[in-house]
Amino acid sequence: MATAFTVRQALFLSSVFLFSACGGQIELQSFNTDSLRLENRNGIAYNEGKAFSGSVFELSKTHDTIAVSSFYKGQEHGQWKRFYPGGRLEELRYFEKGVKVKTLTRWWENGQMQLICSFRNGEYDGILKEWNESGQLTKKMHYKNGYEDGGQKMYYDNGKIRSNYVVKDGQRIGLLGTKNCVNVSDSVFKK
Repeated sequence: MATAFTVRQALFLSSVFLFSACGGQIELQSFNTDSLRLENRNGIAYNEGKAFSGSVFELSKTHDTIAVSSFYKGQEHGQWKRFYPGGRLEELRYFEKGVKVKTLTRWWENGQMQLICSFRNGEYDGILKEWNESGQLTKKMHYKNGYEDGGQKMYYDNGKIRSNYVVKDGQRIGLLGTKNCVNVSDSVFKK
């Protein structure tokens, strides 16, 4: 049975996927998830008993692209994308030989940025920022090798600081802000 393709799917399928392998380049094929039987065994994707290399796209019932992912020798590799119904990009991330690298970016369905963070060797590394659906910054954290490092701030939806602290050499300095803190002198001397 023939499947109708959207313009985005046609462009996706006509693009070439290249990966470096043994100093050369190889072209990887694209597959609809319905045509594969991917099985995850210890973090490696197999199709019909073989470590899978290729690009996979998932379609909705209306034949719109939901997700596009790539594998090389069974490991997540390359750019991965997820889409909202209607085609708006929901998530963009990168893998290298099964390890999270570069940036992870997410958007709310209304197009506002939801999250951006960096990875190095599979761990958070750099600034992580989160926003609410209206575009207000709700979190700004700093990481190094997967651990909080430096200034950490979380905000209420109205923009006021909820938590503000610094992590230096593994030690937290400042208020975590998980409870409503009241100055002792304010509570003792209230009339």
